[in-house]
Amino acid sequence: MTRLSSLQYAMLETFASRVYMTVMQAQAYDQRPFRSMLIQEWVAYKPGRGFHITKKGLDAQRDFHNHSIDRKNPTLPLTAYFDPTAYGLKVPAKKALVHVMQKRQAA
Repeated sequence: MTRLSSLQYAMLETFASRVYMTVMQAQAYDQRPFRSMLIQEWVAYKPGRGFHITKKGLDAQRDFHNHSIDRKNPTLPLTAYFDPTAYGLKVPAKKALVHVMQKRQAA
């Protein structure tokens, strides 16, 4: 799963049109996401043309846009960080764990 900061997202979207960006144009942008994208090889520099998005960058953008946030098992309870009593909701009863002991075989 690709995780992007708001700065990385904006920079990746800038490159997603597959245009080349000159060094002068690149200097106008915040260098923190720009640097991280170079390190991750989402953006590369081609002499004479400029900076451009790479296949890894396009894959990261696709993964970010297409990642599902659906839960694998939606019947499980909400996160432990949610306090139902703070919202006047009934606290779901916890199921008791039952431990079954097996008889030992006679030797």
